Amino acid sequence: MPNTQDMKALDLIAAKGFPDARGVFTELHSSVTDLEVGYLRDLIAQCRPSRTLEVGCAQGVSSLAICECIGPDAHHTIIDAFQSTEWKGHGLHNLGAAGFSNFRLIEQRSEFALPALCAEGAMFDLVFVDGWHTLDHVMVEFFYIDRMLPVGGVVAFDDTSLTGLNRLMRYITRYPNYLCLGSRGDLRPTAARRMLNVLRSIVGAISLPLGGRLRSELLHDAVVRPDARIGLDGSMTAFRKTAPDARGWAWYEPF
Repeated sequence: MPNTQDMKALDLIAAKGFPDARGVFTELHSSVTDLEVGYLRDLIAQCRPSRTLEVGCAQGVSSLAICECIGPDAHHTIIDAFQSTEWKGHGLHNLGAAGFSNFRLIEQRSEFALPALCAEGAMFDLVFVDGWHTLDHVMVEFFYIDRMLPVGGVVAFDDTSLTGLNRLMRYITRYPNYLCLGSRGDLRPTAARRMLNVLRSIVGAISLPLGGRLRSELLHDAVVRPDARIGLDGSMTAFRKTAPDARGWAWYEPF
């Protein structure tokens, strides 16, 4: 059984579980992978954040990775409405067992917690989103995160291979003031998905004479811009905010 002391993110992943507050071994599930932990570490090393935000803690693997990488002088805010209920406090327990105190937990739904933080004038240098994964929900989260992210800040999303999140990632790549930093993680497309991508590439090649705007309006964005071309070929995707938002009042781009 793993030791409860100094239990960092990769230790939990390697052990495939952890002893809970009662000492009972609990299997790890719904966590980021070792490749994704590596990506979070790289992003933190690049932007050196002093204030970080996370949506979704669960069993605490990504929280451990962030708290360890930002160091004791930085501060991490976690939003997880179900930490004490559905997750039985496991994330908080693992953070405490590892000796971290550079964080706070907000046990509210993100659609309420994020507007409140925004109204307070909170700002975060790096944000990691791994909560409820419907398109509309994560789009609301990004709406407020964008307002709390300074120029140069980074926002990363997990599980971006899911169809709804892939669509949102495509939407963000259309923003003129966001740069996609690429994706990472184990992404193994099924045979059906591979065949679909082949068909999309054929349709995309045939449609080239249509021209840019007409082509993007008529065809599915995944045909016009395949995942690999815009950096969406992994399970975790990150963006850097490169400038203030200068879009017009009726801005729209197909996604």
